[in-house]
Amino acid sequence: MISWIPSEMRWLFRQVRPFLRWHIASFLCMSVGSFLALLSPLVLKWMIDVVLPGRRVGLLVAAVVLIFLCHQGRAVLTTGGGYLTMLAAQQLALALRMRLLRHLDTLSADYHEGTPVGASMYPLKDPIDEISFLGSDLVPSILRTLLATLLTLGAMLILNPRMTLVVLPLIPVFVFTRKHFRNRLERDSETVQQNQVAWSSFLQEHLSSIIAIQLLRREQRQERTAFCLLGASVRSLTRLFRTGVWFTFFTSLTIGLAMSGVIGYGGWSVLEGTLTVGGLVAFYTYLAQLFEPLSGVAETYARAQKTFASIRRVQSVLALEPAIKTCPTAIKFPENRPWTIQLADVRFGYPKSDGLLCIPRLEIPAGDQVAIVGENGAGKSTLAKLIARLYDVDSGSISVAGQDVREIEIESLREQVCYVPPHPVLFDTTLAGNLRLGKGTASESELKEVMDYVGLATGSSALREGLNRRIGPGGHQLSGGQRQRVGIGRAILQRPRILILDEATSSLDAGSERQLLSSLRRILPGTTIVVVSHRLSALHCVNRVIVLDAGRIVEDDVPAALLANSGAYSRLFTAGAPPCALVAE
Repeated sequence: MISWIPSEMRWLFRQVRPFLRWHIASFLCMSVGSFLALLSPLVLKWMIDVVLPGRRVGLLVAAVVLIFLCHQGRAVLTTGGGYLTMLAAQQLALALRMRLLRHLDTLSADYHEGTPVGASMYPLKDPIDEISFLGSDLVPSILRTLLATLLTLGAMLILNPRMTLVVLPLIPVFVFTRKHFRNRLERDSETVQQNQVAWSSFLQEHLSSIIAIQLLRREQRQERTAFCLLGASVRSLTRLFRTGVWFTFFTSLTIGLAMSGVIGYGGWSVLEGTLTVGGLVAFYTYLAQLFEPLSGVAETYARAQKTFASIRRVQSVLALEPAIKTCPTAIKFPENRPWTIQLADVRFGYPKSDGLLCIPRLEIPAGDQVAIVGENGAGKSTLAKLIARLYDVDSGSISVAGQDVREIEIESLREQVCYVPPHPVLFDTTLAGNLRLGKGTASESELKEVMDYVGLATGSSALREGLNRRIGPGGHQLSGGQRQRVGIGRAILQRPRILILDEATSSLDAGSERQLLSSLRRILPGTTIVVVSHRLSALHCVNRVIVLDAGRIVEDDVPAALLANSGAYSRLFTAGAPPCALVAE
């Protein structure tokens, strides 16, 4: 590949290559159209120099018909080429969106938890459209311009070499103008992209939090922020447009100088008798045809600089490597071994965080029901996410069934280790559709059984209306507790070997939480259950409690023994349990 071609352009050519057949067909249409465009000036010259002086009406009609046919033929071919270009653009947009979406699906929790949703969404929208249309138009445009320029210059040299030499020195001026404005267009385009990403992120966050904004009386503050972001976007777009206008102006100035030079020199040649009027008109027409594609290239180039910023943004996302990968020698989840969880010399810390999880040794036997407790920031959720391999440890190892989780295929691990977050993600579909995310082939009887297990069979009128009732975006028609019950219900349908509940019952009342946690052992016999919870009074069903403090295990025993020791667990229990729970225990 030629090194002087911008890297963004080379990347774009690689994306366009699978759709080359559309571009070849479009190029053929444009090529024939360019050839027809060369005939019109010659017919016009013949009409002015031969037909009109001879007053030959029949030939005049023939000339008019020929010019009409050339014009209409070129129009039909140009329209056909444009249609093929549109098809290529849509196919390219589809391919790029699917590639980007698939790549985002592979990125790990560290990216998605640290990147605003709006920033992740933005490259999938306008930038892809800009890239696809430029990619589909750029190749035909370059080839069409190259062919039209060579054909037109050849015709001009044959028609009048001297006047052609008057025009040629202005081509380097055109190239210099292009280079002069390139850096400004790139810089302004990058600023536009940054402002649009900031606005997209703000808008997504604002619309998803609008109830909280109303309750906190922050409407005016949010509106001021929106005005500032939109103002910055308008200013950057205006600056980009202004730069593009100046670029177009200097390009037009170059064309104007060429036209004026041809008219002046050509007119003088006509007066001296060395050039006919028809020759001058034909040459002037060719000159207009020469700069027409060059002007189109100027506009395409100005648009390309804006699109290059979109390309760089898409490239930056595609260049991200998922932190969680399946190693080449990974195996399926071990089926015939006890599903014991083992941690050895584990150390982990989030980027740009002083907190560090440090666990020299921990073993959770298969089938145990274990609680992980501690104060806020102690590392409970972090430990749960490490076991589920949402993150990888910095050092040490986490093993399941005697196999390091990094050596198990990710898909196989996800099938057998189910992590339920505090706020389960629900989709704008039916209750049945949300439950079937745990098991796509679940029958209606299985769904009803699970609803009964988790307490969804009774409750709101929306639930009583049946499994086929839509629950709205994010499940907004359900209460917080009902949304958590749906999350646990689809985990039960999955029938995992290891179930991790990370504050997954925090929105339930204490009685419902105790009842649900107690029933899990019966519903999922043999499953290892790890419960992260702040409500210690609901953990009477577990047979072991692990207490974390500042990323370290400070206590590990059965609940009764920990209460009797008057240690960290006892203090947490006493501080968090209501008096009735203390008496009951």
